Amino acid sequence: MNRNQNPVSVFEYRDYRVFLRDWYKAAKEARGSFSFRAFAKKAGFQTSNFLMLVIQGKRNLTEESLKKFIVGLGLNKQEQEFFRNLVFFNQAKTHHDKNFYYQKLLQSKKLNQLKPIEKEEYEYYSTWYHPVIRELVISKDFDGTPEWIAKKIFPSVAPAHVLKSIELLEKMEFIRKNGDGRWEQVSTLVSTGPELTSVVVHNYHKSLLDLSKEVMDQLSLQYRDVSSLTLGVKRERLGELRTKIREFRQEILKLASADVEPEEVVLLNMQLFPVTRVEDK
Repeated sequence: MNRNQNPVSVFEYRDYRVFLRDWYKAAKEARGSFSFRAFAKKAGFQTSNFLMLVIQGKRNLTEESLKKFIVGLGLNKQEQEFFRNLVFFNQAKTHHDKNFYYQKLLQSKKLNQLKPIEKEEYEYYSTWYHPVIRELVISKDFDGTPEWIAKKIFPSVAPAHVLKSIELLEKMEFIRKNGDGRWEQVSTLVSTGPELTSVVVHNYHKSLLDLSKEVMDQLSLQYRDVSSLTLGVKRERLGELRTKIREFRQEILKLASADVEPEEVVLLNMQLFPVTRVEDK
């Protein structure tokens, strides 16, 4: 089968096993005689069902088998680089490695042509002050200058960074100017969509934790409320506690969404995690 006849693009995927599954299905539909054995022969594998085992998650790709897959898939140079980074991204054991290979994926020119918003979302959630600035630009006291926000925001951010943040927010269509020339939010609430990978959200939460440590030493008790509970619970109680936290978070969102002209911007962090080893059932 000619590679160009296969409509499946690797740049559309963030899970290489799903890509392989769809690629094989498309190859099979294009040429009924195509099989796992045919792929193995083209790629140079002795095991006829190796592709199937990888798709099922029963085998990982090594550096050597990855080279053979590139041959079997008939990938061009851009596709090869993306597929290689995608494999390492999916098989990474640590967040550090996942983040490294995800950044490699975002550097793909082809990906930026197909899904430019993904790179912008990565930038948005990699810096704590973008969501803060999104709230400040609709404040009734905002004079329209980056300098005003730079003085208002805490901890301080340079006016040049504020300007870039506003440009990013407008580009992502999170904010826009109304008929009066003032900024308004396109929607009152922003949440991560299903296509946003967990590594991006992980980065955002880490940046918020670092920020919390920084501001705790600079704010007096009257402006902050930090508390913690250490509880002994049954294992099945963990799910119930997480549900309660989600319900509480939704209540807070409903209250805050009614304030269309915010005067202050606050950050609410809620943390719940076991400090004993959770055994897999």
